[in-house]
Amino acid sequence: MKIEAIEVSKNKKDALRYILGKIPLMSRVAQFNTVVTDLHLEYIEIKVLCYEIISREKTNKMFRHETKTNYITMLVNTYNGYSESVEKIPMTTRRYVTKSNIKKSKIGEDYLVEGVKNEILNFLGQNNNSLDKVSLQNINIKEIKSIYKPYWVANFRGRSILVDA
Repeated sequence: MKIEAIEVSKNKKDALRYILGKIPLMSRVAQFNTVVTDLHLEYIEIKVLCYEIISREKTNKMFRHETKTNYITMLVNTYNGYSESVEKIPMTTRRYVTKSNIKKSKIGEDYLVEGVKNEILNFLGQNNNSLDKVSLQNINIKEIKSIYKPYWVANFRGRSILVDA
């Protein structure tokens, strides 16, 4: 399957060293089972959502309210639901990845779009102390794009550990 993926920056040895460095020393001594098995690369889908926010600034003039248009780009992890606002989209390359190396998303696209829209509304409501001067007119979704982020996945004592690649 051809996908748009972020470039891998950590190799397998660095990921293994990072995982073993996070295990406390007493756990390594007491448990005798510090073997990390099945370290492999998996890709998690990240949705790039571009929103257009139309707001109107209230003034003393009767009919001349200024309309402003702002754009917000959000990255949403479809596996755990984490979202963040970014200035620019990360650089990606097209590559071939087998379907078994792609983690399935747990969140539906419709639910994702509405959830992020509500999150933006809450954020704008909390940070704008002068809501009586600005009124939100509309929030529209302009673009939905899928990119994939690589993670090193390891099995340690029956649990899966994810490390950024």
